[in-house]
Amino acid sequence: MYNPSSSSPSVPPEIWLQIFRTATFIPGEWSVSATPSHPNEFTSSNGLHIRAYKAVLPLRRTIVQVSRLWWQIGSEVFYASFHESLSRFRHIQALDHFERSLLSRPALGCFIKRLGLWWPRKGSSSQIDHILQLCPNTRILSFYNSNPDLSGPWEPRILVNHIRIFDAAVYILSQKSIVHMLSGLPNVEILHLSGLKREREESRHHGTLRLPLVHFLSLSFYDDQGIEYWTPLLSTADIPRLTSLSMSRGASLPFTIDVWQRITFFTTRLRAYSTLKPEIFRSLTHLQLELDEPPFRHQQGHFPFHQLSHLTIIYRRINPDHAKWWKQTAEVILALNWSEMPLLKVVELQWGYYGIHDFLDRISGDWIFGKESYFGAFLDYLESLAHNFEQVGVQFQEVYTEDMYLVPISIKDVIKIVRDTMAIRLALPKTK
Repeated sequence: MYNPSSSSPSVPPEIWLQIFRTATFIPGEWSVSATPSHPNEFTSSNGLHIRAYKAVLPLRRTIVQVSRLWWQIGSEVFYASFHESLSRFRHIQALDHFERSLLSRPALGCFIKRLGLWWPRKGSSSQIDHILQLCPNTRILSFYNSNPDLSGPWEPRILVNHIRIFDAAVYILSQKSIVHMLSGLPNVEILHLSGLKREREESRHHGTLRLPLVHFLSLSFYDDQGIEYWTPLLSTADIPRLTSLSMSRGASLPFTIDVWQRITFFTTRLRAYSTLKPEIFRSLTHLQLELDEPPFRHQQGHFPFHQLSHLTIIYRRINPDHAKWWKQTAEVILALNWSEMPLLKVVELQWGYYGIHDFLDRISGDWIFGKESYFGAFLDYLESLAHNFEQVGVQFQEVYTEDMYLVPISIKDVIKIVRDTMAIRLALPKTK
């Protein structure tokens, strides 16, 4: 029987540590570099990261329980993330228990790189300051949306210099509270704020919002009134390093023209496109568009497609149950003048939950595999388009919205897998 204690001494600890990290890897879990391809997938307003963390947590726990040596090596991975929402204690008790654990075992706090917390209970803002002091290597701090009757804002009384990524659902906070909170995080480089909304006039911040190191900004507004309320503050904001921007709405342009001209990555929903003009995007090379409704072609006048190297199209409303319309929907989504994009290198689709496999899961019976099958015509269209892209050096990919790792897969490879699966299904005996 394999004995890790006897064999481990022959393997350097740093090799075991790398094995543990690889075996339980979650993209972006501790990385402080932006991932423009999928900017909002691992934020507090999205459950994908929590699901990914829950999936690897049992293995991480098992690793540190194997032997004393593996506990010493694996603790760096096992304790690197803490999510209060997964605590076995109630909301009010969880943070207290976490704080006591850090006080009794100070070394654990040094392992923590990512903290996901509920907003503090009212009157307990200083507890967050204390926890961050006990976790001096935390790089990523998230606040989940909480019950406004129980929770209040975090009002830092100290400068928290070690946070590089800040991500918060700020629905329960006033504009003044949000700006005060950000002023306590001077070294934040990536900022995600969701739930921005209209507040009372007396809740406005009348100074300048300063985000000196932020290069990636993601803003999700509660409604159009929210963006209108925040526009005066954002239009005077000092964000000198901003190059990547994600916005859920675009009823107005809440930034100065020089900010727009610096943007190299931009994502928005197409129904918010109306105020956007190609000339404001002088530096744009990666565009990510979430379609609410096709068609797509007439939107090209609002973006500089001729200078793009990477185009991501998100369409979540495609209905896998309506086989008759699969090919037509794909044609509408991809109805772009590709000849006007000479610099394009990557076209990426995010549709359904599991891409083309979503469609395959909906089909059964001989009717779908026949010569006139809707699914066959759908695959033929995508295969032809993939071939055309390949001829001009463009990668044609899809990403599964529900994939924890968000790894782009070649459409050509996916089609081959799907056709092989169809052939296997046909070869199987029919069930009565």
